[in-house]
Amino acid sequence: MVNSPGFRVDADKVAEAGNGISRSVKDQDNFELRGLCGESDLYGHQGLHDALMDFCVRWSDGLDVLTGDGGAIGSALTKAADAYRGIDDATARTLGGDPGQGAVDGG
Repeated sequence: MVNSPGFRVDADKVAEAGNGISRSVKDQDNFELRGLCGESDLYGHQGLHDALMDFCVRWSDGLDVLTGDGGAIGSALTKAADAYRGIDDATARTLGGDPGQGAVDGG
């Protein structure tokens, strides 16, 4: 958890979101709807088959665009989580101890 006045980030949740998006993109990668509609004789009408094929091709192209954007978002979230953790670790090392320890010890 990265905390500062008026600002709080759960770096683990940011990383989890980035990993989830990246997994979704990987699952979708190379899945093309073009092959979904099958042969035209399954429909009994060439026009119906062609319309479904056109829909699948367009939808598949749209998914390619979305997964490209999703890959970039997943990567950015993972890098942001790493940066938050790095800043938090670096800040913790500068403290040199627990600033509240004196009060706990009675001082």
